[in-house]
Amino acid sequence: MSESSKLPPWARNRLVLGVFQAASQLDGEARIVGGAVRNWLAGLPISDIDMAINLPIGKLVDHLRATTHLKVIETGLSHGTITVIDGAQRVELTQTRDDIKTDGRHAVVRYQSDWVKDALRRDFTINAIYLDANGNFFDPLNGCSDLACKRLRFVGKAVDRVQEDALRMLRFCRFFPLFGGGRRDKDAVNALCNQASLARQLSGERIQNELCKIFLNNDSHLAVEIIVESMLDQVIFGCRFHNERLPSDKKNLAMLVKDYGWLAALGVLLPESAIPTAIKRLRLSRSAQMFLNQLSAHSAIKHYTALASQTWQRTAFFLGNDAALIYAYGAWRHDKLFKPAHYQNLLQWKTPVFPLNGTDLLSHGVDNGLVVGQLLIKAKDIWVLSDFTLSKAKLLEAVINS
Repeated sequence: MSESSKLPPWARNRLVLGVFQAASQLDGEARIVGGAVRNWLAGLPISDIDMAINLPIGKLVDHLRATTHLKVIETGLSHGTITVIDGAQRVELTQTRDDIKTDGRHAVVRYQSDWVKDALRRDFTINAIYLDANGNFFDPLNGCSDLACKRLRFVGKAVDRVQEDALRMLRFCRFFPLFGGGRRDKDAVNALCNQASLARQLSGERIQNELCKIFLNNDSHLAVEIIVESMLDQVIFGCRFHNERLPSDKKNLAMLVKDYGWLAALGVLLPESAIPTAIKRLRLSRSAQMFLNQLSAHSAIKHYTALASQTWQRTAFFLGNDAALIYAYGAWRHDKLFKPAHYQNLLQWKTPVFPLNGTDLLSHGVDNGLVVGQLLIKAKDIWVLSDFTLSKAKLLEAVINS
């Protein structure tokens, strides 16, 4: 049996095996580490593969470019990190190192070849489990035991890890629903509460990336509870999250996120007055800004009342594709009944095609100009009130003779 055959199938692709081989040819060693190993052991889906190598990263870059077909991107070469690509597959590769100086965002690193020291600079014990080319585990911090016991804890002192990189506070919130087993590590939560102010220095892009991952988890309410308790919400957005607005049935929030994205969940939590601040803080794209601003504009109770009525199609026609979203917001913001079946009706409803246009009015003697637009608006109101039943001829007659 070859060494590679002892690896799990997901680790036996050409790219990973190529990195293993390159490290060996340079008299070093590469290992898979982090999320891929953690998720595999936990029975969760595996997406990205991260690896570490106990060689200076520049030496490996030169070797890969000279002897292999693999593409190398110098993602963060000065910090000991590169990305290696083979077609659609990619691996983020980091040299074993020490973080000799940190400011909460960036680190000055120093190469060293000790795997234990490399483990000690990682964030959580469950992310410091290594898998070598022979399929053997290296677990110096008992991450496997923590994973089996559903215990999420920082490597070493939680406060030290948080001060090295403030983003780790949000990462703790993200991982807790998956790996915390409902039992919070006291040292970790204390570190978040005491060091929350460090989150002010985080970039909007990094915060945005973590929040996206948090809200894509069906148990995101558990993460939000820690964010509120530690006051990370107030540090980042200058406001308190309205976590009482989150639906009691977590499946309902997951349904909304699936249909409309993570920003929909954030919008549930934010006070309307805080939306401009959130847009600026997260450095959102123009389309994302429009999305959040629209939620603020459409959050009035009257929209929910109309969409929950027997004639909901009339309001849904004017709200278009966002009718289901606005119905959910109205229910949760104003503590009203939310019916998942009705939400699905709104989501799947096909907006009827309005039968009139300006040419139809002009052909019936209406003068060109502002009056055409005004009559079209009036005609649309008449048509909607008829529950979309009036034909073009009847609608023309009604609007021209009105």
